[in-house]
Amino acid sequence: MEVGLIIGMFIASAVALDCLYNQRIKTTGALLIVNLCLTVAFAYQFKQMEKIFYIFLTLVGIVVLFFAIRFYLRKKKETAMVIDADRMIEDKEE
Repeated sequence: MEVGLIIGMFIASAVALDCLYNQRIKTTGALLIVNLCLTVAFAYQFKQMEKIFYIFLTLVGIVVLFFAIRFYLRKKKETAMVIDADRMIEDKEE
């Protein structure tokens, strides 16, 4: 099974390169997607999917944490600007 997947990946890559050389972009993209699917199937054969899943889950967690911190800092900055604006208005009224 693994040998068949390796041969399939090689053929898909070779045909994708040929299509890229002949400027058939859509066919190249489709063959690259097929190659990616074959790569995932190959990794699944060696039970690497669990490791890939944990790496993917870690990366998703980092991205979510990054956007949460960014949202928190933006909210904090907006709050500080509103407080500063209120102080400026109070100073002008006095």
